Amino acid sequence: MRKEHSSEKSDKITAALIEVVSPAHVTTDSYEIEATTGDLSILPKYHYKFKEEHIATHVVRPKDTEQLAKVMELCKTYFQNVTIRAAGTSCYSASTPTKGGVVIDVRRMNQIHEIDEEKMIVKCDAGISWIKLIEALRAKGLAPKCYPTSYKSSCLSGFVATSGKAGIGVVKYGSMIDTLIAVKLVKPDGTVLRITKTSSGELTIENVVGSFGILGAVAEVEMSITTLKTSMEFAGYGFNTMEEATALYRAIKDNSVEKPFFLSLSDKKFEGLSHVTIPTRNFFVYAVFYDNPEKTGKAISYIAEKAKESNGLAIDQWYLEEKWRDIAETELNLGRLCNNPIFQEYWVSDERITQFYKRYATMVKTDKYRNAFYMIAGAEGKSRIKLFGLSDIENSLEFFGIKANFNLMAQKSYKSGDEIYTIGVVNTFYQHLFNMARVKYMQKLKDSVDPDDRVNSYRIIKTKMRLWRVKLLFLVAKMLYRWT
Repeated sequence: MRKEHSSEKSDKITAALIEVVSPAHVTTDSYEIEATTGDLSILPKYHYKFKEEHIATHVVRPKDTEQLAKVMELCKTYFQNVTIRAAGTSCYSASTPTKGGVVIDVRRMNQIHEIDEEKMIVKCDAGISWIKLIEALRAKGLAPKCYPTSYKSSCLSGFVATSGKAGIGVVKYGSMIDTLIAVKLVKPDGTVLRITKTSSGELTIENVVGSFGILGAVAEVEMSITTLKTSMEFAGYGFNTMEEATALYRAIKDNSVEKPFFLSLSDKKFEGLSHVTIPTRNFFVYAVFYDNPEKTGKAISYIAEKAKESNGLAIDQWYLEEKWRDIAETELNLGRLCNNPIFQEYWVSDERITQFYKRYATMVKTDKYRNAFYMIAGAEGKSRIKLFGLSDIENSLEFFGIKANFNLMAQKSYKSGDEIYTIGVVNTFYQHLFNMARVKYMQKLKDSVDPDDRVNSYRIIKTKMRLWRVKLLFLVAKMLYRWT
């Protein structure tokens, strides 16, 4: 029997995919593949671009759950590895192929199937952009309960895959898992499961949320929604010390009378880099309240009293309104100020915020790179802290020195009971260092639905980075950076 050449096999796969989807939405073009297989992190460029075994061969864009299921079935039949992606805004190479194969881009799956105004439920495709969903609901006087600050560019499925525990509306209404009623999941073999809060099958919603797509593709979502409110009010105060700022931040978040719609704490460097005007004090607490006038008014009065106790300086109203208008671009603005933005996200207990910051402040005082600190309130009594290091691509010692610092902060965080917020491919090795119980649990689930490990591989259960090499790299980088 004549052995089939790889080009013949590729032609067969291409023809099969085109038959299911359409010629316009199946591509093998190298430029389109490169554009579709990265995200906002730099790992794809440095680690994958010149490694042929990691480069995808196809990008496929199904239009609905039926097509998605058939594509997944075909990939299993032809032994193709699969990477499922949407907008690619979660970073840490969460959307990057690690075994080549087929990239399934779900952004064409963007339809709203039903808005039930009586039951307050929306049913839609998981590839829909948040901004499209928000606008459709707004037209009916409705709104999602929670969504990411990146809502102008991100898709719903990404917030499900990465857990959706911090963002807009989370403190007031709960995280993504609290909002979800059901999901349709396409398993790696093409089987479609509808999983509800009460499902007792092989997978639960808790398994799917935060799984980074290793168990299959989220195709459709049913979630609870709320009504548009009549009053939005802003509060912002500057502080001289982190302790003073944290006191107000926690008082706002813990207030049982009226929860904030959005809450953040940042340092002066972050505000100066992300906005035109720089606050006069070192730390800035920012809160948005969204409800009826009576509730928002009481919340603003409560904050004013608490701010006095912490020596807070009120920020001008125009600045607060401008900050909300630009909230979706706030973090991205820092990336435009240098050739090589570096960042890491941590999931920290509200009780340990000050402790975390003291470690960070000591670190950046010793190492003189440009830096910034930004924190937004999340669920479970925790907050997402994002540290920025602004480097230049030519200065490799500085780049790796910053990465070494972030690695040290991550290790100390885990040892204190905290963890990394976003995993993706890049941060998976921290799970293997500090959370093997979760790794083993997810490995069992993965083996049950994807025993060949074809779908979104090297996330959570497997790491491409050898732990001893990572430790050695960061140790050497730290020493070299300090000596220069």
